[in-house]
Amino acid sequence: MSTFKILSLDGGGTWALIQVRALQKIYGDDATGHEVLSHFNLVSANSGGSLVLGGLIENLPLSEIGALFSDANQRSKIFVPLGIIHLIDKVLEATLHLGPKYSTSRKLLGIQAALPKYGATPLNELPASLANGRARPRILIPTFDYDLRRETFFRSDTNSLANGMIDKTAPTVAEAIHASTNAPINYFDQPAQFPSSPTVFGSHRYWDGAVAGYNNPVLAAVTETLANQSRYDVDPSQLRVLSIGTGNTSLPLVERGSPVPSATELVVHPQTPWLAADIAEMATSIMSDPPDAATYIAHVMLGGAVSCDPQQCKSGLVVRMNPLIRPICKDNAWVLPSGLSDTDFARLVKLDMDATNPEDVKLIDHFCAQWIQDAVPNQAVRANERFETLIGQDLFSSALKAWRDFGA
Repeated sequence: MSTFKILSLDGGGTWALIQVRALQKIYGDDATGHEVLSHFNLVSANSGGSLVLGGLIENLPLSEIGALFSDANQRSKIFVPLGIIHLIDKVLEATLHLGPKYSTSRKLLGIQAALPKYGATPLNELPASLANGRARPRILIPTFDYDLRRETFFRSDTNSLANGMIDKTAPTVAEAIHASTNAPINYFDQPAQFPSSPTVFGSHRYWDGAVAGYNNPVLAAVTETLANQSRYDVDPSQLRVLSIGTGNTSLPLVERGSPVPSATELVVHPQTPWLAADIAEMATSIMSDPPDAATYIAHVMLGGAVSCDPQQCKSGLVVRMNPLIRPICKDNAWVLPSGLSDTDFARLVKLDMDATNPEDVKLIDHFCAQWIQDAVPNQAVRANERFETLIGQDLFSSALKAWRDFGA
């Protein structure tokens, strides 16, 4: 049996620019989408990551996929502000920082415009040419059914043994991405619907797959593969998984005996609970855990060794690439990572996933560049509360080497 490679792309709005930069570092600045896809047997992506996947399916050069997030005109077609008729939403957002800011229906139009070749193609009808003559990768996109209140997976392999649905119909590429990118409460105003497929999906409405716990879809991708190992002719020991994130904030809590912070922005300061803050906390927590736990669970599922000792760090079949906004523990003190100023660090901590201001997007790109240069830490598969690596790699260069050693 040959190696079976999985690419998993987290959600994260405009921060998905980070995934494009990582893919450029691995496969070349101007590698095309189909060139990248040719390296993988299955690709799973959520939210902003599904937009990156859409660009790969469209066969855009990675530089053009990056422009979907870095170019203000391109961003404005996805993040379309609500009009004056949404006055109540605007008042809530301005006063309580609570409530939607963007139009769901106009987002679908923006996605369709960005994907003129394949956006209208059903997932299960994508051509073999997607992989430059090799067998095309299976596509898996998670979302959350608003009315049923449970996860839904959109697949290119509708005959998957993990697909328990009686109706095996697949939505179009643009529709699947539209559902997966539909972050609720503080972002888009309505659940996503598919007006072009009323007979099949007309009664279903969708939120972002993160609501179901799949902002990091790596665990779903591994499960999908293992459920079909006989059909895909896969030996689990031959799986190789690349999981790319969109940046996470991971600040330590000040406790008795913990390292002393060199600046206040480097640690968590407990806030007094109140309704609006708690709703916002809940809305953003779907971006953190269980998604952070998914990589570790996937590692263990694939037989990876575990460790609780940073002096005996382990690696396995899952490579995680994800820059972290977090301090470094040095001489029993929390200090800034070398690649970020205190001002940049504080700004990054406060940036939301829908950062659309040009200066904010430039800061995300700078943060990513520092990560690639090992001046910002990489997220390990597992670390302790002092961020000492137990499993995986804590530098981008180490994660890149680990993936290349798999024959990337």
